Amino acid sequence: MGRNFFTGATTSSKLFSRSFLAVKPKSKTESKEVAAKKHSDAERRRRSRINSQFATLRTILPNLVKHDKASVLGETIRHFNELKKMVKDIPTTPALEDNLRLGHCNNKDMARVVFSCSDREGLMTEVAESMKAMNAKAVRVEIMTVGGRTKCALFVQGVNGNEGLIRLKKSLKHVLNGKSSSSSSEAKNNNNGG
Repeated sequence: MGRNFFTGATTSSKLFSRSFLAVKPKSKTESKEVAAKKHSDAERRRRSRINSQFATLRTILPNLVKHDKASVLGETIRHFNELKKMVKDIPTTPALEDNLRLGHCNNKDMARVVFSCSDREGLMTEVAESMKAMNAKAVRVEIMTVGGRTKCALFVQGVNGNEGLIRLKKSLKHVLNGKSSSSSSEAKNNNNGG
């Protein structure tokens, strides 16, 4: 009673063609439905990827208050522009000539000081003492020293208006020229002491 499977070859080819036909749409309506399903699946995957990216942004943005998509995009743009400005402000290689630039940041109580000069021992101590005498406080400092030259960007609080900037510039200019008040007072003490 054994059955020979090879004799039923015509039957198996009929089965194969039937199963193949079952997948193939029979009418225009069915083909439109299949295309619509493929499109909706692709759209669902696209929305899922977008929502996943928004979720990631929500976790990494530091000052996010609202969590709707418009707020997330707005905060992303603001944060990106802030980072772009910070990268632009990062000191590059020190200039070959001495220079000093000061200006107010968005916050009028905060100033940005950028200078390049010859590197020497005690330079930053003199800068700190000069700022302390002006009641100014460095809140962020970026320093680069290359080949005996130093470039420094300071973000300073406690500078009141243009008058404060002028006084701070004058004080720092003395430091950069090597004529700080502490150096001159030490020189006087050394001369008096012998």
